[in-house]
Amino acid sequence: MGLAASQARFLGITARKSNIEYEGQQVNQQRTALAEEVNSLYNKLLALDVPVAPDTTAFYESNYSFNLSNTSGYDGDYLVKSYYQNDDGTFYINAERTYKKNVAIGTALTNSNIVKEEKDGQTVYTLNTPNGSFTLNANAKNSESMIALINETYGEGTVKDKSLYYYQDEEGITHYMTQSAVENYPEEELNSYISGNKEFTEQVVFENANIVFDQNNRFSSISAIDPKTGKTIFNATDVNTTRTYDTEGYDAALRDYTMSKEEYDKMVADLNAQTESLQQEDKVLELRLNQIDTEQQELQTELEAVKTILDKNIDNTFKTFA
Repeated sequence: MGLAASQARFLGITARKSNIEYEGQQVNQQRTALAEEVNSLYNKLLALDVPVAPDTTAFYESNYSFNLSNTSGYDGDYLVKSYYQNDDGTFYINAERTYKKNVAIGTALTNSNIVKEEKDGQTVYTLNTPNGSFTLNANAKNSESMIALINETYGEGTVKDKSLYYYQDEEGITHYMTQSAVENYPEEELNSYISGNKEFTEQVVFENANIVFDQNNRFSSISAIDPKTGKTIFNATDVNTTRTYDTEGYDAALRDYTMSKEEYDKMVADLNAQTESLQQEDKVLELRLNQIDTEQQELQTELEAVKTILDKNIDNTFKTFA
């Protein structure tokens, strides 16, 4: 090979080697970009909130109740609705009291009338109702106490009479009617009243209560003090603890968990699919980089060979003209 040809070959190989090296740099940059994308996907995967199945024990609730008997103004069954501790160590308790009280139960007598008759020199009143006819008796026993009960239940002045009429129905229950309504029928509305126990519920607050807790940190006993008088409302009273399970709450939490897990699994699958696709691209680039490295080594070998020939040609040329 002549000097000119060797020089041309040397320059050609050098140019090809430079192009290969540049392509190798480009491939490395692409692999670096792919690695950054994979790292970004991995960070997204780490940032996902992993759904946690609901804990069954978290849906048990302790309910506290206690009973007060023979406690003026506080008799009844109490259910603790909420509580918190005061700065002085006592407890503020919001409770619900259920109790029974003797009240007058009034009933409007519809489709009914009163018939007035004179028999043996006496006025007789007969009450006709859809359930039957009843003779009204005057001067009812316990009139005063029944009148007081009606007025207490429905408001003072509901009954202004001094006496009541009464009758007994087919079940033996005594019904009371006001004197004015009976004697002035039909000018006044007909109502009958019976005496009976009725259950009431009210909110009661104990502002300065003492609570004793057991080894499970549950209520053991409660006592309370009247903050106005400083007197004890009731002494240590045993507390009943019932544990209720919120089935509906657990089912709702389980549904939310199932939906969250499905969303989480889908996001994980999508991120894994993207990662795998990037890894496949990287494998292709890695294979191309290996090919470039092989080609670069071949060019380097050939370049060294041509350089050796070129050096000999130059040496021979100089010897010729020496």
